[in-house]
Amino acid sequence: MARVRLSVEERRAEMLRAAVEQIEARGVPAVRIADVATALGVSNALVLYHFSTKEKLVAAAFQYAAEGDLAQLRKLLGRRTTAVHRLRAAVRWYAPTGQAKGWRLWIEGWSAALRDPALREVTRGLDRQWKAALTEVIAEGVAAGEFRCPDPAAAAWRLTALLDGLAVQMTSYTGYTGSLARATMLEWTDEALARELGIDRASTAPPNPAPAPRRP
Repeated sequence: MARVRLSVEERRAEMLRAAVEQIEARGVPAVRIADVATALGVSNALVLYHFSTKEKLVAAAFQYAAEGDLAQLRKLLGRRTTAVHRLRAAVRWYAPTGQAKGWRLWIEGWSAALRDPALREVTRGLDRQWKAALTEVIAEGVAAGEFRCPDPAAAAWRLTALLDGLAVQMTSYTGYTGSLARATMLEWTDEALARELGIDRASTAPPNPAPAPRRP
Protein backbone atom coordinates (compact mmCIF):
# COMPACT_ATOMS: atom_id res chain seq x y z
CA MET A 1 0.00 0.00 0.00
CA ALA A 2 1.35 3.44 -0.93
CA ARG A 3 2.15 5.79 1.95
CA VAL A 4 -0.12 8.78 2.44
CA ARG A 5 1.55 11.94 1.18
CA LEU A 6 2.23 14.25 4.12
CA SER A 7 3.00 17.94 4.25
CA VAL A 8 6.44 19.03 5.44
CA GLU A 9 5.04 19.91 8.87
CA GLU A 10 3.22 16.59 9.17
CA ARG A 11 6.28 14.63 8.08
CA ARG A 12 8.49 16.42 10.61
CA ALA A 13 5.98 15.82 13.40
CA GLU A 14 5.83 12.13 12.47
CA MET A 15 9.61 11.89 12.64
CA LEU A 16 9.75 13.72 15.95
CA ARG A 17 7.18 11.40 17.52
CA ALA A 18 9.17 8.42 16.30
CA ALA A 19 12.40 9.93 17.63
CA VAL A 20 10.83 10.44 21.06
CA GLU A 21 9.73 6.79 21.12
CA GLN A 22 13.18 5.60 20.08
CA ILE A 23 14.92 7.76 22.69
CA GLU A 24 12.64 6.42 25.41
CA ALA A 25 13.34 2.86 24.30
CA ARG A 26 17.07 3.06 23.52
CA GLY A 27 18.46 6.16 25.19
CA VAL A 28 20.08 9.15 23.51
CA PRO A 29 23.57 7.65 23.00
CA ALA A 30 22.25 4.48 21.36
CA VAL A 31 19.52 5.91 19.15
CA ARG A 32 20.39 6.26 15.45
CA ILE A 33 18.92 7.98 12.43
CA ALA A 34 18.38 4.49 11.04
CA ASP A 35 16.18 3.55 14.03
CA VAL A 36 13.81 6.42 13.34
CA ALA A 37 13.79 5.73 9.61
CA THR A 38 13.07 2.03 10.13
CA ALA A 39 10.25 2.75 12.58
CA LEU A 40 8.55 4.90 9.94
CA GLY A 41 9.44 2.79 6.91
CA VAL A 42 11.34 5.63 5.23
CA SER A 43 14.94 6.10 4.14
CA ASN A 44 17.75 7.46 6.27
CA ALA A 45 18.22 10.15 3.65
CA LEU A 46 14.67 11.45 4.19
CA VAL A 47 15.23 11.85 7.92
CA LEU A 48 18.56 13.57 7.27
CA TYR A 49 16.90 15.85 4.71
CA HIS A 50 14.66 17.22 7.46
CA PHE A 51 17.16 17.32 10.34
CA SER A 52 20.67 16.95 8.79
CA THR A 53 22.26 15.38 11.91
CA LYS A 54 21.31 13.09 14.75
CA GLU A 55 22.06 15.89 17.24
CA LYS A 56 19.58 18.23 15.56
CA LEU A 57 16.96 15.47 15.42
CA VAL A 58 17.37 14.69 19.13
CA ALA A 59 17.19 18.36 20.15
CA ALA A 60 14.09 18.88 18.01
CA ALA A 61 12.47 15.75 19.49
CA PHE A 62 12.93 17.07 23.01
CA GLN A 63 11.59 20.47 21.97
CA TYR A 64 8.55 18.72 20.49
CA ALA A 65 7.96 16.78 23.71
CA ALA A 66 8.48 19.93 25.79
CA GLU A 67 5.87 21.86 23.82
CA GLY A 68 3.33 19.10 24.47
CA ASP A 69 4.07 19.12 28.21
CA LEU A 70 3.84 22.90 28.41
CA ALA A 71 0.53 22.94 26.54
CA GLN A 72 -0.95 20.54 29.09
CA LEU A 73 0.51 22.56 31.97
CA ARG A 74 -1.03 25.79 30.65
CA LYS A 75 -4.36 24.02 30.25
CA LEU A 76 -4.32 22.91 33.90
CA LEU A 77 -3.19 26.30 35.20
CA GLY A 78 -5.73 28.12 33.03
CA ARG A 79 -8.78 26.48 34.59
CA ARG A 80 -11.43 28.75 36.10
CA THR A 81 -10.95 27.77 39.72
CA THR A 82 -8.85 28.80 42.70
CA ALA A 83 -5.10 29.11 42.47
CA VAL A 84 -4.77 26.37 45.11
CA HIS A 85 -6.73 23.84 43.08
CA ARG A 86 -4.97 24.76 39.84
CA LEU A 87 -1.59 24.31 41.51
CA ARG A 88 -2.57 20.97 43.00
CA ALA A 89 -3.80 19.71 39.62
CA ALA A 90 -0.56 20.80 37.94
CA VAL A 91 1.72 19.36 40.63
CA ARG A 92 -0.14 16.04 40.69
CA TRP A 93 -0.08 15.81 36.91
CA TYR A 94 3.66 16.56 36.78
CA ALA A 95 4.51 14.25 39.69
CA PRO A 96 6.20 10.95 38.73
CA THR A 97 3.13 9.07 39.85
CA GLY A 98 0.73 11.32 37.96
CA GLN A 99 -0.44 11.26 34.36
CA ALA A 100 2.52 13.04 32.80
CA LYS A 101 4.34 10.69 30.48
CA GLY A 102 7.93 10.64 29.42
CA TRP A 103 9.92 10.82 32.65
CA ARG A 104 12.34 8.29 31.18
CA LEU A 105 12.70 10.63 28.20
CA TRP A 106 13.53 13.63 30.36
CA ILE A 107 15.99 11.77 32.54
CA GLU A 108 17.72 10.71 29.34
CA GLY A 109 17.65 14.32 28.23
CA TRP A 110 19.19 15.67 31.42
CA SER A 111 22.02 13.15 31.14
CA ALA A 112 22.73 13.84 27.46
CA ALA A 113 22.46 17.61 27.99
CA LEU A 114 25.65 17.51 30.06
CA ARG A 115 27.54 17.03 26.78
CA ASP A 116 25.16 18.56 24.22
CA PRO A 117 24.76 22.38 24.37
CA ALA A 118 21.74 22.41 22.01
CA LEU A 119 19.90 19.85 24.10
CA ARG A 120 20.88 21.70 27.27
CA GLU A 121 19.13 24.80 25.95
CA VAL A 122 15.96 22.82 25.27
CA THR A 123 15.84 21.24 28.73
CA ARG A 124 16.70 24.53 30.43
CA GLY A 125 13.99 26.28 28.44
CA LEU A 126 11.34 23.81 29.58
CA ASP A 127 12.55 24.10 33.17
CA ARG A 128 12.40 27.90 33.10
CA GLN A 129 8.91 27.94 31.59
CA TRP A 130 7.59 25.38 34.09
CA LYS A 131 8.94 27.39 37.05
CA ALA A 132 7.63 30.66 35.57
CA ALA A 133 4.14 29.21 35.14
CA LEU A 134 4.02 27.95 38.73
CA THR A 135 5.43 31.24 40.03
CA GLU A 136 2.72 33.20 38.20
CA VAL A 137 -0.15 31.18 39.66
CA ILE A 138 1.34 31.24 43.17
CA ALA A 139 1.59 35.04 42.87
CA GLU A 140 -2.03 35.17 41.69
CA GLY A 141 -3.12 33.22 44.77
CA VAL A 142 -1.20 35.58 47.05
CA ALA A 143 -2.76 38.62 45.37
CA ALA A 144 -6.24 37.09 45.74
CA GLY A 145 -5.68 36.45 49.45
CA GLU A 146 -5.96 32.68 49.14
CA PHE A 147 -2.69 32.06 50.96
CA ARG A 148 0.57 33.68 51.98
CA CYS A 149 3.83 32.95 50.21
CA PRO A 150 6.63 35.50 50.65
CA ASP A 151 8.64 34.28 47.64
CA PRO A 152 6.58 32.61 44.87
CA ALA A 153 9.65 32.02 42.68
CA ALA A 154 11.53 30.23 45.46
CA ALA A 155 8.45 28.12 46.21
CA ALA A 156 8.24 27.11 42.54
CA TRP A 157 11.93 26.13 42.58
CA ARG A 158 11.53 24.00 45.69
CA LEU A 159 8.43 22.25 44.35
CA THR A 160 10.03 21.41 41.01
CA ALA A 161 13.21 20.21 42.71
CA LEU A 162 11.15 17.80 44.83
CA LEU A 163 9.18 16.55 41.82
CA ASP A 164 12.28 16.08 39.67
CA GLY A 165 14.03 14.17 42.45
CA LEU A 166 11.03 11.91 43.04
CA ALA A 167 10.85 11.29 39.29
CA VAL A 168 14.42 9.98 39.22
CA GLN A 169 13.69 7.69 42.17
CA MET A 170 10.38 6.47 40.75
CA THR A 171 11.67 5.87 37.24
CA SER A 172 14.89 4.18 38.34
CA TYR A 173 13.75 2.06 41.27
CA THR A 174 10.06 1.20 40.88
CA GLY A 175 9.52 -2.48 41.51
CA TYR A 176 12.53 -2.87 43.80
CA THR A 177 12.19 -3.78 47.47
CA GLY A 178 11.75 -0.63 49.54
CA SER A 179 10.56 1.55 46.66
CA LEU A 180 7.85 4.05 47.51
CA ALA A 181 4.19 3.45 46.76
CA ARG A 182 2.29 5.74 44.41
CA ALA A 183 0.01 6.88 47.23
CA THR A 184 3.00 7.91 49.33
CA MET A 185 4.49 9.92 46.47
CA LEU A 186 1.22 11.82 45.94
CA GLU A 187 0.86 12.40 49.67
CA TRP A 188 4.30 13.99 49.75
CA THR A 189 3.52 16.26 46.82
CA ASP A 190 0.29 17.44 48.50
CA GLU A 191 2.16 18.06 51.75
CA ALA A 192 4.91 19.99 49.98
CA LEU A 193 2.40 22.19 48.16
CA ALA A 194 0.48 22.94 51.36
CA ARG A 195 3.71 23.76 53.19
CA GLU A 196 4.85 26.18 50.49
CA LEU A 197 1.47 27.94 50.51
CA GLY A 198 1.22 28.02 54.30
CA ILE A 199 -2.15 26.27 54.36
CA ASP A 200 -3.62 23.08 55.76
CA ARG A 201 -3.15 20.11 53.47
CA ALA A 202 -6.92 19.45 53.41
CA SER A 203 -7.37 22.86 51.76
CA THR A 204 -5.59 21.65 48.63
CA ALA A 205 -8.18 18.93 47.91
CA PRO A 206 -10.93 19.62 45.35
CA PRO A 207 -14.17 20.79 47.01
CA ASN A 208 -16.29 18.03 45.49
CA PRO A 209 -14.08 15.12 44.42
CA ALA A 210 -15.69 12.70 41.99
CA PRO A 211 -16.73 9.38 43.57
CA ALA A 212 -14.46 6.44 42.87
CA PRO A 213 -15.87 4.06 40.23
CA ARG A 214 -17.35 0.87 41.59
CA ARG A 215 -15.77 -2.39 40.66
CA PRO A 216 -18.03 -4.79 38.79
